[in-house]
Amino acid sequence: MTSVPAQSPPSDTPAGQARRGGTISIRIGLLALVVVCTLPATLVAGLAVYETYALRKTRIYETTVLAARSLAADLDQEVEGIGSGLRVLASSTDLVRADLASFHQRAIDALKYQDIDRYVLTDTRGNEVLDTSEPYPGVLPPPVRLPDLPQVSSGGSHPLVARLGPPREGRGLTIIVGVPVLIDGEARYLLFADLGSDRLSALMTRHALGEGWVAALLDRDATILGRTRDEARFVGQRAVSSLADAVRREREGTLQSLTKEGIPVLTAFSRLATTQWTVAVGAPAAAFTTDLYRAMAWVAGGGLLAILFGLGLAYQLARRIEQAVGNLVEPALALGAGHRVSVAPPHFKETAAVADAIEHAAGTLEHARQLAYYDPLTQLSNRVLFAELARRAIAAAQRSRASLALVAVDLDHFKTVNDVHGHGTGDTVLQIAARRMADAVRHSDVVARYGGDEFMVLLDGAGPAAAETVANSLVAVLSEPYPGVSPQVGASAGIAVFPHSGTSLEELISRADAALYAAKSRGRNQAVLDPEAQDRAPERSLF
Repeated sequence: MTSVPAQSPPSDTPAGQARRGGTISIRIGLLALVVVCTLPATLVAGLAVYETYALRKTRIYETTVLAARSLAADLDQEVEGIGSGLRVLASSTDLVRADLASFHQRAIDALKYQDIDRYVLTDTRGNEVLDTSEPYPGVLPPPVRLPDLPQVSSGGSHPLVARLGPPREGRGLTIIVGVPVLIDGEARYLLFADLGSDRLSALMTRHALGEGWVAALLDRDATILGRTRDEARFVGQRAVSSLADAVRREREGTLQSLTKEGIPVLTAFSRLATTQWTVAVGAPAAAFTTDLYRAMAWVAGGGLLAILFGLGLAYQLARRIEQAVGNLVEPALALGAGHRVSVAPPHFKETAAVADAIEHAAGTLEHARQLAYYDPLTQLSNRVLFAELARRAIAAAQRSRASLALVAVDLDHFKTVNDVHGHGTGDTVLQIAARRMADAVRHSDVVARYGGDEFMVLLDGAGPAAAETVANSLVAVLSEPYPGVSPQVGASAGIAVFPHSGTSLEELISRADAALYAAKSRGRNQAVLDPEAQDRAPERSLF
C-alpha cells in the first residue's frame, strides 16, 4: 500500500535542478570575484592600448588621404600640361587651312617640349589622318575605333583620356590624351598625344611614401595604369575587387583592402579633376598592428599574472569555506527526504547557526508532514495526499495508455456503533477497518480516509474486472465481525474506472460516489461498478 509520495533528493526534482542550474559554488563565486576585481584594470589598460592603436590608425588614414590628394594634384597638373599643349596645337591655323603637311612638321617640333611619344590626328570617326611617328603622308594604319571617341567629339574644356591596348616600344601601356579640333565651332578632327605608363609611375615614385607603402593610378575601369612598385608585373591588370568597387562608387574615400601581392593595407583614394583616373595609396597594416599586438600581449600577460595570483588566494579560502558548508549538505538532504538528521560539529559560527536551524526544521517538518498528509486516527493517507497521488497516477496513465480504478468505500451501520457504544468504540472500528483495507490491497495501491467512515482506494493499473475483484474483497474483509461490536458492521463500495468513467480526478470521484450510492440503494454490503463505464468507453477513451 502506498501511503506517501515518493521523496526525491532535492537536486533530482525539477525545482532542485532549476535552482542548481541557476546557482554557482562558493569556490566559483570567489574565483569570479577575483576575476571581476582584476579584470577591469586589465580591460582599462587594453582599452588604452587600443585607443592608441585607433589614433595611430586614424593618423595613417589621414596621411594616406593627403598622399592620394597630393599625387592626384600632381597628375592633374601633368595631364593638364599635356592637354594645354594639345589645345595649342589644335588651334593651329595649319588645320584651319587644311595644310596637314605643315601641321605634321609643327607637331614634330612640339614633341621636343613635351615628354610624350607621338601626336596622332584622326577624323571624328577614328580614321588616322597623320601620325608624327610616321612620315607624312606615309602609309596610315587601318581605322581605329576608340571607345570614348563620341565623348571627345562632343568637346569640353578638359582633355579626354583613354587607354590603348598594346604597349609601344617596351614602355608598357600607352596612354592617350585627346582634345577635339574645332573649326568654325564644329569638331573636324581629334588630336591625341600618346605617352607611356612608365612616365606616370615615375611621377608617382618621386613622392616620398613610407616604407612598404604603394601607390597606383587607375583608369575609370579600375585598370592599373601606373604603380610605384612592381610596375612591369601589374600595370594593365585590374585592381583588387574591393578597391575597384569603391572607386566606382565614390570620388574619394578610405577602406581596408589587399594589394595585388595580397598584403593587407589601409587604402585611401582620390579621383583626378581633369580625368576619370583615380590615385590609390596603401599603407601596410602591419606597420601599426605589430605594435598593437606587442602592447596587447604585455597587457594580457600582466593581467593574467594578477588574476592567477588572486585566484590562488581565493582558491585556498574557498576550500575552507566549502568544507564547512559541505558538512551541512548531507543533513540538509536527509531533512528533505524525511530521514533522521545528524549534523557534525561545525567549525564556523555561521555554519553552527545553520546546523541548529536544520535540526529545528527537521522536528518541525516531521510534525508538519504528519499533519499535512496523514489521518491522525487511522494513519492512512488523508484527502490532500490522496488527491496528489491520484492526479500523478492519472497523468501517468494518460501517457502510458494504461487504466486505473477508484473505489469509494463506506461502512454500513457505523452510525449505530457510535450511538450504541460511543465514539471511542467507533474510533476503534475505524482503526481496525483501516488495517484490514491496507492488508487487502497491494503495496502500490493507495488507501485514504476521506472523512468520517468514508474511504477511497486508488488501484493503479486496474481495469474494470480487476477493480471489481478488489472491491468485493474489501467489502468481504470489512464485513467481518469487530470485537465487542454489535450490530454487524458491513461495507458498500462504488467503482469508477479511468478512462471510461472519466479522465479527471473529480470525474472519477463523482462516478465512484454514484456507484457507491447505487450499492447502498441495492441493499448494501456489495460493490457496484459505475454503470456508465462501459457505455461511455468509446466516447471518453483517450486512446
